[in-house]
Amino acid sequence: MGWLAAFGALVHELVGFRSHIATLFASDFTASYRGTTLGIAWNILLPMLPVSVYVLLAKLRVFPAIEGISPEVYIGFNITLWFLFTGLINHPIHVVRSRGTGAMKTAIPLSATIAASFARLCFDTLVRVVLVALLMIATSTMPTIGTLAFVPAAFAGLVFFLGLGLALSILNVVYPDIERVITITLQYGIFVSGVIFPIASMGPLAMLETLNPFNVFIQAARDLVFFGALTHPAAFFAWTIGGVLLLLFAARLFHLTEYRIRGLAE
Repeated sequence: MGWLAAFGALVHELVGFRSHIATLFASDFTASYRGTTLGIAWNILLPMLPVSVYVLLAKLRVFPAIEGISPEVYIGFNITLWFLFTGLINHPIHVVRSRGTGAMKTAIPLSATIAASFARLCFDTLVRVVLVALLMIATSTMPTIGTLAFVPAAFAGLVFFLGLGLALSILNVVYPDIERVITITLQYGIFVSGVIFPIASMGPLAMLETLNPFNVFIQAARDLVFFGALTHPAAFFAWTIGGVLLLLFAARLFHLTEYRIRGLAE
């Protein structure tokens, strides 16, 4: 099966199981606060917590104003995209790793379970986006007309990291160390991804500015929202094309091995 055919098969699978995806998301969403006093408020407060920690540090002047943007907005904006992109990598790995549980032995495909986890990730991201918007209002940080291009720029990053997450989720079945390596890499990677400080100001590490896909997509989105133009358009478009190819490759790899991962292959 070719790359495009495999991608189409996955999309068709997701459409066919859309009601199951909604049910899985609703079940996870309600289970996370069932029996608590604050109830659904936890689903709003918890996604804000990691962002608020960095914003508080920025407010205490731990981080200086960078690129003419208030440190609260700079950190909040970057960390929101960081959690979105890293979630696209981690969620498929975690779902596929849980293939031995009862839920993975049902007729519901892995792709539907992953999609349900992405629904929760999207909700958490929406909460953080609202927080960043409030920070922009509070600090009088005005977006530019380039904000209209933010969605396709962020979508380009989503395509790349979704492809990376799907590919790594399959490879992790064969080499379980991959998940641990990814965890360690991301813990340190945040410091060299332009999330807290611009890579261009980090001396010898400045060479990573166009070589680190996290930095490329986060910087592109930030550039469009606050400055209206890309700093490194060539790098952005190169990683975007690479992301499309990566997603198509990962979709084929995932589709061909899904039943074996779920333990249903003969």
